[in-house]
Amino acid sequence: MRRASGLVLVLAAALGAAAAGPPRDAPFTLGVLRRDGILLPFAAFNGRDWRSPWPATGADVALPIALRDVPTKWWGEAGAQAPWTSWIIGEGTLTPHPLALRKPSVVRVFCGERLGIDTDYRGGAVDLREPTVPKHGLAIASAAGAVTLQPVHDVSVLSPDAKRMIETIRDDFNDQEARAARRFTRWYHPYNDHERQQYPIQLEAFYRARDATARGAWTTSYVEAVRRFPPEPEDKDCGLITFVRGWVIEREGREPVINIGARVTYCDRADVSFMLPFGQLLVGGESYWVYQLSSWRDEFYSVARVRPEDVRPVVAVADGGCPQAFRRP
Repeated sequence: MRRASGLVLVLAAALGAAAAGPPRDAPFTLGVLRRDGILLPFAAFNGRDWRSPWPATGADVALPIALRDVPTKWWGEAGAQAPWTSWIIGEGTLTPHPLALRKPSVVRVFCGERLGIDTDYRGGAVDLREPTVPKHGLAIASAAGAVTLQPVHDVSVLSPDAKRMIETIRDDFNDQEARAARRFTRWYHPYNDHERQQYPIQLEAFYRARDATARGAWTTSYVEAVRRFPPEPEDKDCGLITFVRGWVIEREGREPVINIGARVTYCDRADVSFMLPFGQLLVGGESYWVYQLSSWRDEFYSVARVRPEDVRPVVAVADGGCPQAFRRP
């Protein structure tokens, strides 16, 4: 079985522009749409390259009073006049809706502030005591024609495909779990490699999309899986788990390309990030996933280029976070 080492998700707000292929497409801008109607622009495609022109969390910039006061460069090459379209997830199918921008707005995201834009969308009430606001979908601004967002499907973790996926990743899961257990210098896992493998692997999230480009046809999946262990007396009923997440690329007649990473942590999952996929784009002959990665203390927005041999982030923007106050072990 072909394996890729380490987790492909290299999350760094300083990621530079990455080549998206020789064909030049119409420019567009992406933004995350929150339940409260706040739009958070985070990525722009100029026809060949990806970048993040909108100010990130913590940027020392003045709040524009009105939309006309927003610096032109913040909008990317699509421009300030490009119409916005929202794509709301969870509607069964992805359907475009016109989105009207109202005014700039500063909003709290975890322990920081983020410059966003108030829109005419209202998805429901929000709890102001929560550190962040749930995301309802993606918004796209394009002046030169529609950019279509394709769905990333949420596959049931109880389905036969999920059972097959567990078997597909089993060897890599065990290998990455062993690596993660050896990463500690002053702590030893109470179960050895053989003992850990007696406990079942459980799939908790399974997202999948089918790709077809000039490179061929294949299926890309993103999985989150755990192995749970009984709590020790000192664990206060919150036992150890192994949490694994990452990508699986399957192509007819080829061995799957598996790129997953593991973390040994406790059942509170304080150091674990979870994916929320917004959808899939076909741009410049390349396929891209657009998604959020979030934990209880931070969140990132990312665009990743998907090919039959690998998945590579081209944009990763930190949208907000809080300091890590405590880690176990």
